[in-house]
Amino acid sequence: MRQTETKDGPLVTLPEYYRLATNANKKVEWIPVRAEEVPAEAGLAEIRFSRPAGQRPEPYVTPDAPESCWKQPGPVAGPFQTALGDGSVVTYYWYRFADQPAMLNADLTPAEREVAQARVEKLHRNWTKDRDYLPPPAIGKLAELDPALIVTPPPGLEVGYVPIVTRQAAKDTLTVKDSG
Repeated sequence: MRQTETKDGPLVTLPEYYRLATNANKKVEWIPVRAEEVPAEAGLAEIRFSRPAGQRPEPYVTPDAPESCWKQPGPVAGPFQTALGDGSVVTYYWYRFADQPAMLNADLTPAEREVAQARVEKLHRNWTKDRDYLPPPAIGKLAELDPALIVTPPPGLEVGYVPIVTRQAAKDTLTVKDSG
């Protein structure tokens, strides 16, 4: 594996060829090999993988019916958009935590949703982003998030509100018909 720094962040190039080998612990594993080490009789040098033919996937869009949980009670701010590293664009809205579609469909009573709302507001007020709340992992490596997914709430929505994505599509298939 080779890592190259680019203006958009690190780019990782994976090896093209591997072979099955037994490591020092007598465990079988795939190890990378250079192209010149691949036997010619394997015929792998002539194989090409082209991009799949076909249309781009349809955009992911939430339900648009006026009576849906995406509209009733609905978002309090938006739409907003952000471009992701994979070339797609997400559209999102800000919902009151207890009024987001997932909470409305969680089989909770209105009173139970309000208890959850109060707890989230307490978290938002007291858990600042400059502190660690869980110990770092003892093994492994933390996953990385696309920086575009870290969004800032509009003024006044810092406590008790959450961003909810309502659409994801390739950049060149955007239309302004979003839920919300």
